[in-house]
Amino acid sequence: MQFLYHERAGEESVIIEGESFAHLFKSRRSDANKPLKLRNLRDDFLYEYKTKAINKRDAECTLSAKILSPRQISKPLQIAWSVVEPKIIEKTLPFLNEAGLKKLIFVYTRFSQHSFKIDFERLKRIAVNSCEQCGRVDLMEFEICSSLEEFVKKYENFGVVDFSPNRLCDIKNPPDTWLIGCEGGFSEYERERLKIYPVAGFESENILRSESAVVTIAAKILL
Repeated sequence: MQFLYHERAGEESVIIEGESFAHLFKSRRSDANKPLKLRNLRDDFLYEYKTKAINKRDAECTLSAKILSPRQISKPLQIAWSVVEPKIIEKTLPFLNEAGLKKLIFVYTRFSQHSFKIDFERLKRIAVNSCEQCGRVDLMEFEICSSLEEFVKKYENFGVVDFSPNRLCDIKNPPDTWLIGCEGGFSEYERERLKIYPVAGFESENILRSESAVVTIAAKILL
C-alpha cells in the first residue's frame, strides 16, 4: 500500500475506522509510532499523521506533515464503453486506473443489456483501492450516457474502435476520447451514425471481447 485514502486527509485530526482501521491495525498490525501516509485524491499533497490513540473500533490521528507530491501528468484519455455486465467492468477497472485513464464513460448502445445498472459508489471504492496500491494520486472520473445520441451530443470529437483496416497510429491528430462497443459491437444503424468519425481497428485477426478492446486501446495510448 502506497498510502491510505481518507476524504478528510489534510485536516488537523482524522479518525481511521471501518475497513481501513481493520486493515492497518488488525491485519497489518501497523506500528503506532510510524507516521501514516494519507491522501484525499483531490490535491497534490501527501499528508502524514501520528497515531494519537487506538481504540477498539477506530484510531485517532493528528496531522504531522504536509508534503507536496504533484500528480503525475498523463495523456487525457477518455474511454466511452458500451455498457456490459458490471462484474466485467469491475474486473477491468483496476488496470484502467493503473494505466492512468482520465475518465470512463458508460454508454447504453443497441446491444447493451439495459437491465445492467452501474453502481458508481462501488466503482469508486475499486478505483480508490487501486490508487492506494499503485500510487495514483487522482481519482478516475465516471459518467453515464443513456443513449448513443446523448453521447454524440456531449462529445463531438471522438474516435470509434471497431473492425477496420485503419490503425490507431495512422490517424492524424487522434482524439482524446474513444468509443468502444459491447459484445456484438455496434448495430448497422449505429455504424451508419458513427461513420463520420475516425475509426480504428486492431491488427489481430481474432475477435476481441469488449473488455479486451478497452484494455488494448488504453495500453496502446497510455503505456
